[in-house]
Amino acid sequence: MGKSAQNRKGVGIDMDVVGIGVPIYDMVMNVSRMPELDGAATANEAFYQGGGKVATAMAAVARLGRSAGMIAKVGENHRGRFVTEDLRYNGVDTSALVVGEKGTSSPFCLSLSEEEHKTRIFIGRPGTAGELLPEEIDYAYLKKARYLHLENGNAASAAAAAFARENGIVTVMDADHYQEGIVKLLPFLDVFIASEFFYRDMLGELDYEEGCSRLLAAGPSTVIITLGSKGSVGMTAEDGFFTTACYPVQVRDTTGAGDVFHGAYIVGLLEGMGAPECARFASAVSAIKCTCIGGRTGIPDRETVRIFMETGRIDDRQAMERLAYYRNNL
Repeated sequence: MGKSAQNRKGVGIDMDVVGIGVPIYDMVMNVSRMPELDGAATANEAFYQGGGKVATAMAAVARLGRSAGMIAKVGENHRGRFVTEDLRYNGVDTSALVVGEKGTSSPFCLSLSEEEHKTRIFIGRPGTAGELLPEEIDYAYLKKARYLHLENGNAASAAAAAFARENGIVTVMDADHYQEGIVKLLPFLDVFIASEFFYRDMLGELDYEEGCSRLLAAGPSTVIITLGSKGSVGMTAEDGFFTTACYPVQVRDTTGAGDVFHGAYIVGLLEGMGAPECARFASAVSAIKCTCIGGRTGIPDRETVRIFMETGRIDDRQAMERLAYYRNNL
């Protein structure tokens, strides 16, 4: 069994949000146009960056000024060290990470985005550190969180969701790809945010309002369905069914847009926003992110979001500093 990255097993610190998921070692590349078969293209940008759904959401929480920590298993080799350091660079506490056995690796992903069609492809390879086990979770650390953020329905996530329910911790799920394990966790979830792909795999062509109503009946108090460039829809018992439009920006890379949306939504909850306002806030944060290459490069701070929502203007000085930082690692 692995050990805590900073040898603090059982030592908790107050945390607004704790995420449980899989940090990924991303190679980020951007091209003007995808090459044809047997063709070639010159990269506009190329660098390494930490990735992963919940991991990037926690980076967004921290960048927006709230405290965020990550519980995950990472590899012992350079990939694991990189994803750990990138979480720290983005302000995420890593004291509850579990490091795998010597020589093990974290997952790798080539994240390739294209300017012309505003699309991306991912080519991944699993790591060898293994999956986080329920008994490897630092429950003392988790107990001091106000919110728990999950990305899958595996055994560790199920154990954490049950623990959160018993201890009054609000649980938020990023349901990106359909998993039976996530469906089974619905009674333990408070905020269920699903992609349109998860929704269609689960509910087919069912009308969004009816589908949200069915999902609410399964347990969560809030349901949000993200629809990419079409915005999002959602429902709560108090607000009923509502829709949220996207903010118009010059998109460069949508990688991590959903991950950042989730982190920002939780920050909205921490600030006391209702569900429709959280969705608008999260949409604004995600839109700003999409103006930069990479899932974390363009995550704004709280003041940048405020100015953008009031004026439509994006102050990109911090993003350019982060881009320079990441460019140096290739």
